[in-house]
Amino acid sequence: MKSGKTPFALAGAFVMTFVVAVWALPVSSAAAATARLEAGEKQISEGEAARFKVDAPADQTSEFHGFCTLTAEGGSVNVAVDGIHYVPLSPPAVGDVLTLQPGEVRSYEMTGTFEPNATGQAEIGFIFSGSPKGFCFPGQQCAQAAEAAPALKVECGNR
Repeated sequence: MKSGKTPFALAGAFVMTFVVAVWALPVSSAAAATARLEAGEKQISEGEAARFKVDAPADQTSEFHGFCTLTAEGGSVNVAVDGIHYVPLSPPAVGDVLTLQPGEVRSYEMTGTFEPNATGQAEIGFIFSGSPKGFCFPGQQCAQAAEAAPALKVECGNR
C-alpha cells in the first residue's frame, strides 16, 4: 500500500514543525540571568566559615562563573565546600571535603547555577573543618598527619 508521500516530504514536514516550535519560544528563555558573588578575601581559623553572598534573582535560575582560591596557611587543613541554592557544574561540589597540605594553594574555576528561591538568598562557602589526623592499622606502623594549619585564606571573585 502506497501513501503517495515520499520519506523526504515527511522529513521536511517534521523539520518545519520543529523550526516553528523553536521560533515560537518566548525570548526570555534564551537569555539566562547572571549571578554575581560578593568578591573578596577572607582568612578563617578552624571551625569558622568563609561565606560569599551571591546576588541572584529570586524568580529565575541564574548562571554563575567565578573562581575561588584556597591557601593553607602554615599547615594542613580540611575544607568542606558549602553552598545555598548553588548547583555546581564544575568541581568542587557542595559537600566535598578538600584536604590541603601545608602551604598548598588550590584554585578552582567555578561554573554553576543558582536556583530561584523566595528570599533571593544564595551563597558559596568554605568551612575550615579541621586538619587531617594520623591513623594506625593494628600491628602496623602509624602514619603521621602534617601539622594543623592555624588559618585558611579564601579568595573568591567573578569571571
